[in-house]
Amino acid sequence: MTRSEIHTKASLVLLVFVLSLIIGSAPNCARAGEDPGELFNYSFAIWLGSGVYKVKDADKRFAVLRVPAAFTLRPANLEKSALIDRLGFRLLLPAAIGFEEETDTNFSFGAVAFVPGLEVQIPVNNYWTLKPFAQLGAGKDTAGGDLQYIYGGGLRSLINILWKKFVFGIGNSVVLAKDRDATSKNTSGFSLINAGLDIRHPTNLTIFDRQLDLSGYFIISRFWNKVDFLSDDGETDRVRNIYEVGMTFGMSEAVSIWEVSLDRVGIDYRWGNSGFRGIGFNLGFPF
Repeated sequence: MTRSEIHTKASLVLLVFVLSLIIGSAPNCARAGEDPGELFNYSFAIWLGSGVYKVKDADKRFAVLRVPAAFTLRPANLEKSALIDRLGFRLLLPAAIGFEEETDTNFSFGAVAFVPGLEVQIPVNNYWTLKPFAQLGAGKDTAGGDLQYIYGGGLRSLINILWKKFVFGIGNSVVLAKDRDATSKNTSGFSLINAGLDIRHPTNLTIFDRQLDLSGYFIISRFWNKVDFLSDDGETDRVRNIYEVGMTFGMSEAVSIWEVSLDRVGIDYRWGNSGFRGIGFNLGFPF
């Protein structure tokens, strides 16, 4: 079994397991007069990443587990003469499980989304890769809401510069994402610009006979349109900027733990306006 197949298999098992916990622990249903479709921004969850977050001004807190499963159909190859032969193709299979709770009531519910897509890797030179992508999927919550169609796309850019023992990563991305109610046809979504810097350096530590490296990164995320979080009184509070600082540990050669292949893991802290705060978990610099 290849490394990508192991990732996909383990991700699906984890998704089913956690979803069963969410459904079993979320007995609350939507209160009278509420529209469950407006209680969770699916497009925001699928691209946010794993973590536990709180929006103080909107009296909300939520947890997201994002499983970034993917399968490389063909790696990029800069040595090829024809442009089409240089391109790499990667099948994206991300799934997200969310749990939202109102902090001043006991109302809570879970949600799950699966948004597959395709990423094209375009090597510009030995240091720079462009990654346009497009995704289409669906999501559903446990509060009786309608099925939500989720679609989005954008462009990622990653530049890696080696200097002595340091590796500097410069990442940028543009993401356009929406979700649409299958019944009412109402839509919500966001347009997002990300810019980040990652600095990686080897350490003297080893694990599983492999040398560890340590990295730290900082990312600024700017929403073109404000992301709405529904508050209890029906008014909305909005997030415009999110800042993220993170730390990761990695190895040049991946290891398999419980049949899951890992080469980089990390933790991050995120904050923004409208009282947005959160602790996130990641699998490396997200570009």
